[in-house]
Amino acid sequence: MKHYLQLAKTFFLEHKKQFTLAAYIFGAVVVVIFVIIMIVTNLSKPIKITYQPSVACTLFTVEEAKELLGEQAVLGSTGESTLSGNLSTSSCGYTDGNPGEDSMVVAAVIIRSGINDAGVAQNKYEFENGKPTTDVETIANVGDNAYFNKALGQFNVLSGRNWYIFSYGVGSTPEVNTLEDAKKLAGKVLELAVETPNF
Repeated sequence: MKHYLQLAKTFFLEHKKQFTLAAYIFGAVVVVIFVIIMIVTNLSKPIKITYQPSVACTLFTVEEAKELLGEQAVLGSTGESTLSGNLSTSSCGYTDGNPGEDSMVVAAVIIRSGINDAGVAQNKYEFENGKPTTDVETIANVGDNAYFNKALGQFNVLSGRNWYIFSYGVGSTPEVNTLEDAKKLAGKVLELAVETPNF
């Protein structure tokens, strides 16, 4: 028995480098497998919604659209809230019912909500860094940050967890939309949003 133990000891000492290398490789493989399991587990988990996203057509109702567009106002588009990463996007638009494409007036709002702290931070970062450098007017005392994109005729407001985009005017020529009209629309939506618990 002593003889076999001595042979095993000699064999181990002669091949010590190979055994050490094999141990390192085995350890590395275990770590890689563990990391893959953690990634797959995290990817399969649903996105955690900390804050309920705002729904555009809840904040901008047909009654409010009629105040802007008249009694003939009709719902032109309603976008169900869609999740993408840490953000939810919802839209709602009405027209004045005018069948002529060149003169149809549109009132629309898009809301991008941060559904958790990462989404809120992303919203803020992209709002500030995505602001155009030309044809833009910074608006003071509205939300946390606001600007009017003259080229697109859109009033952008960052307020709390939400990024609002307001469009109000002739749909075929958004570049002639005015800030004053967009503020009328924004006033209706933001006034209601302040009263809701998820804002």
